[in-house]
Amino acid sequence: MKFNLLFFIRLLLRHIGLLVGVPILLGVMVFLLTQNQPKVFSSKARVYTGISSGSGIDLENTKIDYRGTGIAYGNLLNLIKSRSTLEIVGLKLFAQHMALDSADNRVISVKNYEELVETVPDEVKALVVKGNPTATYDNFVELKNSDNQNYIYELVNLDHPIYSIEKISGKIGLNRVPSSDFIDIAYESEDPAICQNALLILCDVFVRLNTEMGVNQSDVVVKYFEGQLGESTEHLRDAEDDLLQFNKKHNIINYYEQTKHIAGEKEEFEIKFFQVQREFSGAKAVLEVLESKLQTHDKKRIASQKIIDLRKELSTKNFDLAMLRMNLERDSTSMKKNAISILEAEKNIKEIENQLNAQVDTIYNTDYDTKGVASSSILSDWLQKTIEYEDAKAQLKVMEKKKLEFEKLYQVFSPLGATMKRLERKIDIAEREYLSLLHSLGLAKLRQQNVQLKSNIKLTEAPFFPINPKPSKRILLVIVAALAGFIVVTLTILILEFLDGNLNTAKRAEEKIGLEVSSIFPVIKNNDKNIDYEYIKNKAVTAISRNIILNQFKKNEDEKPVVNMLFSTQEDEGKTFICQNLIANLCELDYSILHVTYDTTDLVIDHPKYSKVTYPISDRLFRISSIGEFDVENTIPDYNIFDFVILEIPSIIKNPFPVKLASTMDYTFLVTRANRAWTESDKNALRLFNEATTGPEPTIILNGVKVLEMETVIGELPKKRSIIRRWVKQLVQFRFFTKKSVA
Repeated sequence: MKFNLLFFIRLLLRHIGLLVGVPILLGVMVFLLTQNQPKVFSSKARVYTGISSGSGIDLENTKIDYRGTGIAYGNLLNLIKSRSTLEIVGLKLFAQHMALDSADNRVISVKNYEELVETVPDEVKALVVKGNPTATYDNFVELKNSDNQNYIYELVNLDHPIYSIEKISGKIGLNRVPSSDFIDIAYESEDPAICQNALLILCDVFVRLNTEMGVNQSDVVVKYFEGQLGESTEHLRDAEDDLLQFNKKHNIINYYEQTKHIAGEKEEFEIKFFQVQREFSGAKAVLEVLESKLQTHDKKRIASQKIIDLRKELSTKNFDLAMLRMNLERDSTSMKKNAISILEAEKNIKEIENQLNAQVDTIYNTDYDTKGVASSSILSDWLQKTIEYEDAKAQLKVMEKKKLEFEKLYQVFSPLGATMKRLERKIDIAEREYLSLLHSLGLAKLRQQNVQLKSNIKLTEAPFFPINPKPSKRILLVIVAALAGFIVVTLTILILEFLDGNLNTAKRAEEKIGLEVSSIFPVIKNNDKNIDYEYIKNKAVTAISRNIILNQFKKNEDEKPVVNMLFSTQEDEGKTFICQNLIANLCELDYSILHVTYDTTDLVIDHPKYSKVTYPISDRLFRISSIGEFDVENTIPDYNIFDFVILEIPSIIKNPFPVKLASTMDYTFLVTRANRAWTESDKNALRLFNEATTGPEPTIILNGVKVLEMETVIGELPKKRSIIRRWVKQLVQFRFFTKKSVA
């Protein structure tokens, strides 16, 4: 049997009673159980969140963050159904009801109020402040927080139908209106007043909690950055003070400009110092040459005391002039005084040079005549070089002094640079930290303002007082119960069918037993009048007979009779029934049949070519080696007159079987029922049978298969079908263009 759509339909049709009865039973049960179902009222509120399109301070950033928006909506919906929110709602609702002096249909129905008053203990009633739900709520909260075994704690945490967290959570419905900033909040209750008031309390509570949560979070961030900014300001101020004290201590106005100026002056000084050294050396060398050319009496005269004094004075004045010229003062007053002093010093030097020149001229005019022109020229050159020499010598002394001052200045400024770098780096780090914290504080304050604006959730549609209850779901529940029953039964049937370990079909029998199926025989039920069981039985018997007759032609004509042995591993497999129908069919075909069996039941076959030999079941069967040994009374004179011998032996698990004879059988058939499992004992018995015999390998006659399985042998079953049934069968088999004839 193929597992196609037709197979599943037939499988379900075999259990049509369960498929119809169970759904009807479940539907009736649900209908009866829900006949006293209370009416349920529903109210709805709509709030505007402003999460997606709400205004904020950051107007430049107009891009919508869909991920952030989704998270914000998720947070809001979770806040609405959070345990803390529902606990507050339950307590406030309870306090509102308990604060009433009498039942008010706008707050709670009379029935519910009377039941509430009867169940609340006196110690809780003592906490009620009539007409003041707020004070009553505060007292209830204090009692709840005192321990976990008081009435209020159990009221909200257990399963009270009105005030418990679990029940309130199950009655709340949340839904975001698509493509908008609106959220619909629905609430269901059997009391319309409770439905409206619980929803009002819920909206008030979650709006307040949302605002507090957002503002508190932003306040904490702002306070954190304000504290960090204060500390950073102190660090920056301390670093700047350290630099200021360092500059004061070392008289630094602008370290980098000062060092740049000093470096420039030193470079200029080095050039001038080299030039003065060169002039000094040149003047000294020339002066020595000129003095070497003078005669001895000339040398004595220029070494007079007067000339030596003038040279010393000239040297002193040149030194003073050089000192004035090397003055580093740069303010206007000092520069003006210095210029005047330089002019006076130059004037004095000029006078000394004139005096020295006059003194030399006087010496030569007195001591020499006109013949001394050459000496006069040498003395004139000597005088000029002496002046240059004294000038360069004075400048060189001053520059050497200034050079020492530059070296000392470098020794002072060199280590100051490294310290200055450290102090400036410290200030830079502190300043960056300060600016970063200042920027973060600005962003935190901006976010704080945005949170305050976006946390302003508004109730746009207040909860209404429901008048009409919601339509009952009773019919829907009945339908669902019936469908559930049908589905469960269907799945159970399919699962049991696929998990069924029975042989059932020829294909499964071949897979489990390991032998080839030669024939199948259906189970006969006469309760279905639409199926021609007699026709099917005849076809099945004919199929078995055909296999036996065809086997006859495989033997020589003189090798008679053809011995066919039918055996089974278990009892009650239907061997006798198969033999009865098989022999009857062969007799009708005018074959001579000898039936050798252990069953004494009369097969009621009245045919001249039919003979029967009955043998008892005993251990003697092990020793039987020929068919004639079964006929203890010698009732059969000649076995060659028979065309076929049908040997039926008992079950091989519980009874002995003729091992020697089995090896001489022409054909052996294993008869087994289709409606049983093939067990390990069957496998072992068949394995021993095959090992003990050397005859041909047995084939299977599968007995008691389902009638539908016969379609694999005889084709479509002979059955009365209407046109619709034939059309449906072709439809489920996808045989849309099948015809009964060529035309």
